[in-house]
Amino acid sequence: MKNIFKIVSMVFIGLLVISCEKDEDQAVLQQTKNSALAADAKTLVLLRDNEADKAVKFDWTNPQYNISVVYNNSLEFAKKDTGFKDVKSVDVNAKDLSTTYSVKEFNKIMNDAGFLPEKVVDVDVRMKTSVGNAVFYSNVISMTVTPYLAEYPPFYLVGEASAVGWNAGSAQLLYKDENISTIYTYLEKGKAFRFLGQQAWDPTNYSLDAAGIKDGNKYFKTWSTNLSAADAENIKFNGESGIYKIVVDSEPVKKTLTISSSSISLWNPTNLYLVGSVNGWNIGGAIPMTNLGDGKFEHIIALSAGSQLKFVGQQSWGELEWGDLKADSNTGYLAPKGSNGNIKFDGTGGNYKIIVDLKLGVYSIKPL
Repeated sequence: MKNIFKIVSMVFIGLLVISCEKDEDQAVLQQTKNSALAADAKTLVLLRDNEADKAVKFDWTNPQYNISVVYNNSLEFAKKDTGFKDVKSVDVNAKDLSTTYSVKEFNKIMNDAGFLPEKVVDVDVRMKTSVGNAVFYSNVISMTVTPYLAEYPPFYLVGEASAVGWNAGSAQLLYKDENISTIYTYLEKGKAFRFLGQQAWDPTNYSLDAAGIKDGNKYFKTWSTNLSAADAENIKFNGESGIYKIVVDSEPVKKTLTISSSSISLWNPTNLYLVGSVNGWNIGGAIPMTNLGDGKFEHIIALSAGSQLKFVGQQSWGELEWGDLKADSNTGYLAPKGSNGNIKFDGTGGNYKIIVDLKLGVYSIKPL
């Protein structure tokens, strides 16, 4: 009988130990000490001229927990009193216990958060600590910040709808003048395209701020009616195939994309001629260029410093005329009659090869 009692006792004790071990395995994560965040500046007027200067330093103490854990920290920025609804998150190294931002770095954070340049904004800042799926927050710091307008981004066109296809390395750079980027180029009906921030797929892609588009690619707030969202990254062109004027306004309050028909839809004429100071602006004696096919022409000619010229599709002042996108300049971008200026040669003289691509909407003047 005693042996039976001992066996039952040992089984009971074993079950109790196992039960305790399970309870220990299921210990609930608890924060025993909150994190604390501080900033050494609360009012910041950010200026482009001071980009290299220090803007603000954040210091923090890390939270403590009832068990040993691995955690990650990030600073969160949002408009004051919005409950951090639209938050900009920036990772920081938890072990550093501080991070310092230059004027340029902090201004980029403010721009990325969507705060308008040259406008005073009240900002709430907190530190977020992530432990697996669990998140914990520090106290909230309130700041008053006036950001400035950073450099406007470049836009590269790529896609099946474009003349370069899906070759990111050949993506077409739009001509940028402050916040306005422009190009006259070919687009194909029913095909997709997008914009890149570089001649490569990463890191920046621009698409419509529409349902179905990946959050990281959303950019354009408004767009013309001949466009629609295509898939997670792309934009579908719904107009008829031809040459179009593409205009991007990257002003932060606008972020618009407008695609309208060019006054010249023809991009592959049989003939293209050169006229200008090189022949005394004699349109009847306009100089024939060599047709290379697919809207591309070339011609070798001696140019003196200060030469000016245009391209025409006939030996008369007719409708087929192309000049520089920017009035009397040498941008390398074409624009049709009524929207162009003379191409101003800015070399020192000598023999040059002139290449025109009406489909891409560009030209070049290269020394031999």
